[in-house]
Amino acid sequence: MNELSPHAARLRAVLARPEAEGDGNVWAACAQLTPVELGALLPAAYRTLADESASDHARRVAREVTWTKVQPSFTAATLTDLYAALAESPRPTDVRYAAGALLRCTEPWDQEALAEHAAILVKVAMRRADATADAALAVAALAGPVAEKELAACLRAVYDDSPLRRAEVEVILATGPSERALIAEDRRYGLTWGDWPPLPDRGVEQPADALHAELARRVLRAAADHLAALHAGRIPYVADKAFTPADTDTLRRAARLALRRDEPWAGEALATVLPQVTVAPTSAKTLPSQGACIALAQAVEACPTPEALAALREARRVVRHAGVTKKLDRILRRAERNLGRRPETVLRLPDLGYGTDGGRRLPCGAYTAVLTVSDEATLAWERADGSALKSLPAAARRDHPEEVAAARDLLGKTRSQIRTLIRGLEGGFAEGTVYRYGRWRDALATHPVARGTARRLIWEVEHAPGQWRAMLPAAGPSDFPEPRPSDAVRLWHPARATPAERHFWRDRIAALRLRQPFRQAYREHYRPPETGHSTTMFHGHLVRVEAVLGLAVRQGWNIEDDELALPVGDMKARFGIAGSLYPGATGWAEAQDVSFHRADGTPQPLADVDAVRLSETLRSVDLLISTGSFAWCDTHAHDRGAWQALDRLYTLPLGRTARLRREAVRRILAEHLAAGRIELGDRQLRLDGYDIHLATGRVTRDGDPVDISLPQGRQAVPLPFLPYDEALLERVVRTVGHLLDDSAHGRG
Repeated sequence: MNELSPHAARLRAVLARPEAEGDGNVWAACAQLTPVELGALLPAAYRTLADESASDHARRVAREVTWTKVQPSFTAATLTDLYAALAESPRPTDVRYAAGALLRCTEPWDQEALAEHAAILVKVAMRRADATADAALAVAALAGPVAEKELAACLRAVYDDSPLRRAEVEVILATGPSERALIAEDRRYGLTWGDWPPLPDRGVEQPADALHAELARRVLRAAADHLAALHAGRIPYVADKAFTPADTDTLRRAARLALRRDEPWAGEALATVLPQVTVAPTSAKTLPSQGACIALAQAVEACPTPEALAALREARRVVRHAGVTKKLDRILRRAERNLGRRPETVLRLPDLGYGTDGGRRLPCGAYTAVLTVSDEATLAWERADGSALKSLPAAARRDHPEEVAAARDLLGKTRSQIRTLIRGLEGGFAEGTVYRYGRWRDALATHPVARGTARRLIWEVEHAPGQWRAMLPAAGPSDFPEPRPSDAVRLWHPARATPAERHFWRDRIAALRLRQPFRQAYREHYRPPETGHSTTMFHGHLVRVEAVLGLAVRQGWNIEDDELALPVGDMKARFGIAGSLYPGATGWAEAQDVSFHRADGTPQPLADVDAVRLSETLRSVDLLISTGSFAWCDTHAHDRGAWQALDRLYTLPLGRTARLRREAVRRILAEHLAAGRIELGDRQLRLDGYDIHLATGRVTRDGDPVDISLPQGRQAVPLPFLPYDEALLERVVRTVGHLLDDSAHGRG
């Protein structure tokens, strides 16, 4: 405690004097706390909050300390002090802090010193045993056998109607405090005020993992047996009553552990459980357990594998509940994107029976279904003599419905598999995914289903440490020697390339007339000029909050402290929007800075962020801005009259609003459009190689951002008649006029 910095010592002094009066410097001091300092101050902060005689100022300071978004770190001494502080005026939920502190302690703790305080916390936690069970089990391991037995008996009674949860508790009781604390750290729902930042995903296997994996297998098997009995009619069906909430949470943890460890049985288990828990055994549109369905789907989203995604798609196909359908659609999109974080699993494509030529033939009586995978998967039909048919024969549909359904089902699975691969590969951009050449060659370049995707993408091979060579399989064999199986392979990205390299590959793609699986050669890329931990490149855009939040959720962003947060590897990107953010928020707000933070909450300089990860994050922000922007707001973001005008326009349905702006541009620039000088797309206007986005006014050329400085005052290009007053419309038209003027004078 004597080694605290001046600002931390000032906070400690305020917390030590409950009668302390205001000091304006303490608020800035909270923002400067290090993890060790926060761990040293938290015990005093909890004592102050429990002291009813403390001054309002001291309590505000204590609350600010507990809300500091830095990962606390404890020594053996501060851990003991924390337990003592919590035990002085314990609440049932305080046991969560006690359990979380075990994982954040950097020294061997003194169990004898902790035991008495731990016993008090466990006894109080039993008042809300169901809500605090996992944390209480972790702290009970320190409290001694008497407290642990009392807690175990309490939980057995609480979970009397939850056999899966009871079995899980018995396994947890056979593990140590650290393993139990890790389970308590795994929460299904987001953080609340005062919760510490989550720990980064652990990359090493824990001693108890094998024990929990066996439990997970038994839990999922028991769930499958229960659902099978339900569908067979041996158990009466009642909507949403197949599993209790406690069993549902156990199912989620079991599935997540199995998928994180990539257990070989996990895919088959989920392929059985997920579709059964998603559809009623009757014709009703209800589910045996909506909670279990979504919990299992969220486990797949967090730790996806190709097999688990296939099970989730099947569940989505059979579900009848409209609300669950929408939820599964959102989860499925995020799961496919998250697959890019697991490079070894994304390449493990299920065997669908295709030959080395990418074809498969299925007999249907006198006809044959011919499935072919090249760039895309197709289904054609042939007669017995091999002659092609234009469509499915009526006789085959009538006489062999099962074989026809099987062929169509295989086509659907193949297309879904290719779509998952594409989204997984693209999602790997932000993860910095690297493959080994031997694995890449076998699982992608020569795989009958995947090679059509792989050949149309640009890849880089590391031929020497730090030296990469780009190749395009569709262009034919390269002049470079065959890479070694251990050589690294990654997707090429324009953010890592020079302008000459970007132009070369864009020309090559155009010459070969290749349609890439996703935008790569022409991908937008971003390099902010700032070197600090934030960039202002999107600052000042006026956005419609509900439009931004709707897309942000699908893109993987979460709301944290009135900001949007996105996990980026071992960091977190934050995008500020002026105003209060919460699910269902509406209205207009100004876009703020984009910043990066390390896992412990400290700022991450932009210069130290990988160029591709930085570019992909800013690309996601640009998409949010493009979707939510309605007007360029450099000069009128705080003009009340302008906001009212925007609101009047925005009351039109979104589709009509977009068409309104596009139709205005079409009429204003009708002469240039008729001459073929300008092309007007759905969301962009193209002129001499430039793309002007109709939603934001942002200008790009071949995917590269272009900074257009529009002349002001007398030098500004005169505006034609505008059918209505809108800042974005004015900027787009001025940009077009400026580019046309530059081209006419030979400056374009």
